[in-house]
Parts: sequence; C-alpha cells; structure tokens
Amino acid sequence: MKETHLPVSVVGRVTLRDIAARLGVSHVTVSLALRNHSDISRARREEVQALAKEMGYRPDPALSSLMVYRRERRAVPIQSSIAWVNHWTHPKDLRKHREFDAYWRGASEAAEHFGYHLDELIWPEDCSPARFEKILLTRNIRGILIPPHQTQPDWGSFHWEYFSVIRFGLSVRSPDSHVVTADQMRMVILAMHKIREHGYERIGIVVPRDFDIRLGGGFLGGYYASLHMMNLKGKIPPLMTESTVTEELPTRAAKEFKTWFDKHRPDAILTTSMFTPGIAARLKLAIPGDVAMAGTSVSDIPLTAGINQNSLEIGRVAVETLVSLINNNDLGRPAAPRRILVEGFWQDGDSLPLRRRETSKT
Repeated sequence: MKETHLPVSVVGRVTLRDIAARLGVSHVTVSLALRNHSDISRARREEVQALAKEMGYRPDPALSSLMVYRRERRAVPIQSSIAWVNHWTHPKDLRKHREFDAYWRGASEAAEHFGYHLDELIWPEDCSPARFEKILLTRNIRGILIPPHQTQPDWGSFHWEYFSVIRFGLSVRSPDSHVVTADQMRMVILAMHKIREHGYERIGIVVPRDFDIRLGGGFLGGYYASLHMMNLKGKIPPLMTESTVTEELPTRAAKEFKTWFDKHRPDAILTTSMFTPGIAARLKLAIPGDVAMAGTSVSDIPLTAGINQNSLEIGRVAVETLVSLINNNDLGRPAAPRRILVEGFWQDGDSLPLRRRETSKT
C-alpha cells in the first residue's frame, strides 16, 4: 500500500488515526502493531512503532481504562501514576545499586510509554502500614512495584485487594504477588560455559550462603547443574560464607578465601559478591594474573567480565505486566503467582581474558 504523508489532524495528543494517516493504513492496524500482534508482519510492526515514537505518541491511560470498562462491563479505576515503594532504612541507598537503578530506569521508560508516571514513594520507618496504604489510596494509585529490599517490610493488615502488584526479584517474600526477576540459574550456567570456552578448566564459585538462600538458590543450583553438564577437569566445591562476614569482617573473609583457594587452586572464579575482588587484592592475588574472575552482575561487581543481568529489560517487563493487571482490574494476591524470568547475557572483559592453549610442537 502506498504511503501518504499527511499532517497530524489534531492539536495536542497524537492519536492512532494520526499515525495511520501518515502510513496510509487503518487505525486498527496501528493499534495491533503497537501491541506486537502476530497478525501484523514484523516489518510493519517495526515501521509503525518507529513512526509512533517519532511522532511522540503516548497511550491515553484514561482511554485505555475506558476501553477495558466497555469490554469487561465493570468499572476500572483510571490511573496516571504507578508507585515504586521504597522502605529502605536509608532510602537513597536503594538506587545506589546500579542493578536496582536500572530497574527504575527501565520501569520509568515503560511507564511513560503506557501513559503513566512512575512515582517513588518513600515509606518512612515511623509510618504505619495503615497510614502508608491510606497515602496510596489518597493518590488514587492502584499499581505498585516493590523493588528489592535489605529487610522484609512489615505490611501489617495491608489491603492488597485494592492494588495490582509486581515484585522485583525474590528478596521481598510478601505479598505473594507476580514476580519479575533475572534468570539466575540460567545465567550461572551461561557464565560457566563462557568461562570454559575461554580456556579455563578449574572453575570455582564464591557465593554467600544466606544470599543464595534468600534469592531462591538459583546461583548454587546453576553451578551444580553446570558441573553435571560440563566435563571439567576439576569439580571445585563452592566457597560459601555469610554476607556479614564478607561485608563486615574482611580479615576473616580473607582467611576463609585463602584456605579455599590454596586447597583447590581454581584458575577462574565466578562470584556473586562485590567484595570478592577486594578480598583477592588483600591477599595480593592479581586479577587475572593469578586467577581470572567474572561476576554474576557486571553492574555492581567491580569486574569487567561476567553477566549483564539485563536490568533495564527487567524494569520494562515489570511495568508491562503491571499495566496489563491494572487494565484487567486484576487486584490482590493472585491464585497462581507467576514468576517471569528475564535472561541476561555474557559480557567479555579484561578480568577474564581468553586463555592461550598450549599447542604441541611437531
């Protein structure tokens, strides 16, 4: 179909019909393309989405809610804000973690795309759950994102049936809502295979025991699965300590690391802890001269090689899922909570260089 280039017919908000007029297609085609519907070819979807971005199209949240109302024949609260709940003791510390800041940025970008605004609502320690719930209701907020927390929030008698909720990760165990998180087990398996491809055979893992348990056991699960699947020369037991040791007792942490390292002599280490490179430096172990090293998060662990957890995408997926819950008036604790896993990808770096393989002389 021949494209036409007509001016936007309305002043203000760009509509589906404006985009359709520019492309010479129906507004139904534009609507389906923006929702990535399989009835529309990939090329056309990309064309429509690119033009919509160029024209500054944003869905009208009020109109979206009205459409749901007509379809479901029941009232749906009209929203304009999504809450990002911050109940950290020191709220500014939350987004100092670059993974969590990327969650925020991805979520904020997706919220804007759907016509919402992402609001960080700080829940002070001296504010009761009932008072905080009242604040949310007063602001007419129905969609809640719960980022990772150091300690478990005490929600009291919070009325979850008033809200649609998504949690990031597994560190917060309540409410039992849908979760969007990194696929930790698969990313450890990916890292192990990449480290092996770089020429390393004696691969160890360093992970605080309590950290792995709190996040569902995916790190150690991925490591043991890798040992089962890969024919490595040496199967090194993981170094497991406690987070308080690695973070607050550097002398003890270094002693435990040295004992493990001297006994098993890994040529490469995969670590979940941002403190492991510092412990190696304390023992005067050069990276990668004495041991190569990669992290399960290249954002927060000071290593150049390892897994990029794709945290921006995690933030975007969380909001996409939350908006679908809001539009379907899906409130409260779900009968069958979903765990949506977003895959990360490997990032090469100097901390784990390609290892030269010895070649036999002829």
